Amino acid sequence: MKNKLTFWVITSVLSIFVIYALVSTVLMPVLTKNPLPKAIIQTTSDEKPKNSKKDNNDSKDEIVSEPVVSSNSKDAKVKLFELRKREVLLHSRLELANEDSMYLVLDLINNTAVLEMKGVSLHESKILESSVSNSIKMYHTEALLNWMAEPFMLKHVEATIPKIEYVEKIAPKDTIEANKVAVEPAPAKLGDVYIVMDFDRNLRLVISQSEKPDDEGKKVISAMRRKYQEMEVRRSLQSLIKFNREPAMPQISIVIPKSDATIFYKALPVRPKMIIRM
Repeated sequence: MKNKLTFWVITSVLSIFVIYALVSTVLMPVLTKNPLPKAIIQTTSDEKPKNSKKDNNDSKDEIVSEPVVSSNSKDAKVKLFELRKREVLLHSRLELANEDSMYLVLDLINNTAVLEMKGVSLHESKILESSVSNSIKMYHTEALLNWMAEPFMLKHVEATIPKIEYVEKIAPKDTIEANKVAVEPAPAKLGDVYIVMDFDRNLRLVISQSEKPDDEGKKVISAMRRKYQEMEVRRSLQSLIKFNREPAMPQISIVIPKSDATIFYKALPVRPKMIIRM
């Protein structure tokens, strides 16, 4: 009888611990909406304060005038929100069009990824598959607009292919030897692509190729995925010890052709910017 009671006590304690672990590390990060950081909007100092104040009041009147008339209409509120999202997108595109650098436009409505410079499309790719975390798609409030108010800037990137490839060629000693080695070295193999890009304001973009990788590429991609999964496991274990779970990083995952993924990664500058349409 005593052994049976001990067994049930231990089983109950372990069950409570397992349930707590699942709720805190699996269910809560998925179900809850993590706070989205606000963008810091840069303003120019060339404008006069008086005029800027007047312009702000005018623009405010234009934006607020519509919901005053139809504040009880749900369709009108949705339409207003979509218009404001479009305004934020156009503001970001205008800002990047004034810079001398290439940037990435992620259009999740038309399922396209576009490499642009000064508003001109340089290369476009069709997004074959995409997924957006709950931290982004569950927001339809002012928080999402504040989060998207400025272009996202890359902070860290890791990929399975090098950004710049070098072909090593040993120079011959004389002309006779040069004629013997006239054959150019073979171009480097185009490796399988898997890219993880971490932007400011706690955003992560994962780019995968649509083609099936070869055996070597599968090992490299699996190792990279396992690395980030282990990071999440460590965060989960720390949350169990500290009884506090850090907000999960909002993530957007897209699948595009291998050639397009390679072009994007190699053509973009070291610290590119990105704007999102969703």
